[in-house]
Amino acid sequence: MNAEHKPLRPSTVLPSLLTTGNLLCGFLSLILASQGAYRPAAALIFLGLLFDSLDGQMARWLGIATDFGIEYDSLADVITFGVAPAFLWGQLVLAPWGRAGWLSGFLFVVGAALRLARFNIQSNSSQPTDHFQGLPSPSAAGTLAGLSLLTTKTPLPSTVWIHWGALLLPPALAALMISTLPYRHFKHLPRDSFRISWFVGGFAAFVTLILVAPHWTLAITFGGYALSGPIGLLLPQRHPPAEET
Repeated sequence: MNAEHKPLRPSTVLPSLLTTGNLLCGFLSLILASQGAYRPAAALIFLGLLFDSLDGQMARWLGIATDFGIEYDSLADVITFGVAPAFLWGQLVLAPWGRAGWLSGFLFVVGAALRLARFNIQSNSSQPTDHFQGLPSPSAAGTLAGLSLLTTKTPLPSTVWIHWGALLLPPALAALMISTLPYRHFKHLPRDSFRISWFVGGFAAFVTLILVAPHWTLAITFGGYALSGPIGLLLPQRHPPAEET
């Protein structure tokens, strides 16, 4: 049988199916946000985060990572982590700002698209590192979605600086996405038993907090991660000790 006529195995299309699930979450989030169902719209963005984390891992585990899969994943991410959170935040918080609110959301979408384009280029040409360059678009989307969930439970105070902060938040996240600030990632899990126990315990505590207080937990977690880049600039930098001559 010729190579081009080999039947597809189910495992070869599984990563693309997961990416399609991510895209579906973004599409449904847009529909629900337009109907005023803000909580499920935000929840679907987080479900898209789960699909996004699984599709790349699945492709690597199966050894079938392809350029097509990378491009398809990025196109889906633009919808789920760019358009959907910007539209949700615009409908829920920025509607009183009119055109200024939609401009704020559009800048977030542009930042997400540029961040994804740069990630594709760097993933094909650079060596693996222990950090991301710029805030990852899923994390920026999680920040807006988490704060949207929090807003549905605790409305924003009617103070001028809070509303200005809400307007400037999407462009600020866009600036962090296209910046070169280092953001630590968690792709390399600890190998020694002591660190593994702490990692598992921390993950269990995080899941428990999500079940108990999802609004606060998600908003603080993703917001804190977004702030970790700028805060890292203010902390003293550690330099490796100089070699003795």
